Amino acid sequence: MTATMLKDARMELKTTSDAKELLTKAALLDGMDVSAFILSSAIAKARRVLTEHASLSLTKEGQLRLVNLINAAPEPTPAMRELMSLPDLPKAPV
Repeated sequence: MTATMLKDARMELKTTSDAKELLTKAALLDGMDVSAFILSSAIAKARRVLTEHASLSLTKEGQLRLVNLINAAPEPTPAMRELMSLPDLPKAPV
């Protein structure tokens, strides 16, 4: 985070005294206040989790199984064709 970023949201958490002491010591050793230490660690973890869930990795065997499943997909049923013919829903504003 840069000093120019406007901090406009607040978060609070409850913890044990032992956890607070541990985080405080670690933050001091890292030259940060506790909030910055926790936030930087949480943001790094959040980025890792989002990256891990953004892609799918398959082994060669898994890739072959997926291709075989796609190639063997059954024809759409009348109910599926009807569903696919419905108009798209409007996109929600971002």
